[in-house]
Amino acid sequence: KFFGGPNILLTEGHEWKKHRKIANPAFHRAMPVELFSKLTHRMLRAMQADMDQNGVIDIHDIMTRWTLEAIGKAGFGFDFGAIEDKNSKWVRTYDTINEAMRDLKFLFFPVLDTYLVSLFPERQKAHKELDRFMHLLDEIIENKRNELQKQRDLGTKESERDLLTLMIESELDGEGALTNEELKSDLCIFFLAGHDTTANALAFAIYYLAKYPHIQEKARQETIAVLGDEPKDITPTAEETKGMEYLNCVIKETLRIAPPATTTVARRLTQDTEIGSHVFPKGTNVSLDIYEIHHNPRIWDNPSEFRPERFLPGGEAEKLALSGKGMAWLPFGNGARQCIGMNFSIAEQRIMLPSLLRKYEWFLPADSPHKDKVITNNGGILTPHNLNIAFKERY
Repeated sequence: KFFGGPNILLTEGHEWKKHRKIANPAFHRAMPVELFSKLTHRMLRAMQADMDQNGVIDIHDIMTRWTLEAIGKAGFGFDFGAIEDKNSKWVRTYDTINEAMRDLKFLFFPVLDTYLVSLFPERQKAHKELDRFMHLLDEIIENKRNELQKQRDLGTKESERDLLTLMIESELDGEGALTNEELKSDLCIFFLAGHDTTANALAFAIYYLAKYPHIQEKARQETIAVLGDEPKDITPTAEETKGMEYLNCVIKETLRIAPPATTTVARRLTQDTEIGSHVFPKGTNVSLDIYEIHHNPRIWDNPSEFRPERFLPGGEAEKLALSGKGMAWLPFGNGARQCIGMNFSIAEQRIMLPSLLRKYEWFLPADSPHKDKVITNNGGILTPHNLNIAFKERY
């Protein structure tokens, strides 16, 4: 029900190409670094308010709130109010929906969600919240269409426009057409794919930088060399964030050692396919185990070691990519069905992490259960569990 009708993730063939043709230009044109910076400044203030007397905060919680705000604003121009108030009306609505989608008994026994749903009051509440959220999207899409039909130039530079605006502009430019229901379904997919995953990636990066202070300091010195050390919150340019070579290695190594999505979405084979010594018949559903590929010692040297240098020019990752032996790093998948939001997610991380490195030093609290290894859930989306980090202000 959350996904609605056909969408960019679950369709195939001609239907998938129709969605991709509209969404591709939007993601290529959107790079809202100014928006991400403004949201980061808000988040830094919220962090200060949420920390205990020792500077400790649940970093996964605040990153989840920040990415919800980022996908709401950058996706369709809506402010959830999540950064300052994790109990705001729309945050509670989205959290209820998100939690309900993870309840496996309704996934495996759909009859519980239809004919027998009256037996589950909490599930009925989730359905009502979902209806409310979908109605919100309906209104936003309709209003956005009306605005753009009246006036194409809404006064926002192209790279800072939200994805919904850019997708409707693609339609108006003759790239194809999606119904309002299809647009809504795609927005829901962008939410699902871009909220928890990026929050988890950021939380894991912050964890590994806490665990390895020398890596944190090396990344900080590079950040200062590029952005300066003036004691104030700043807005880096896209070029500046791309130029922080070592920090980008930290981001990529985090995505290798702790890929937010542990497997790819299953694809159905359109013909008999031979892989190694095995032949898989047409119609077989196949997915890749991203986590196992990233942790395979036959592919990566000492894969359990956090080593950003793997991704430096001429390093291990580049050699693997040039070896012709296949895909070794695929946190966003690969090929035609690669995650369309990859650059979007990396841009968020390139804005957030330098801002934190300039503002704070951080470390694991003395009583942290994550001292030896980060504790996660066991689901398809790798999520850190109760990840408290202690922060010390630099300015």
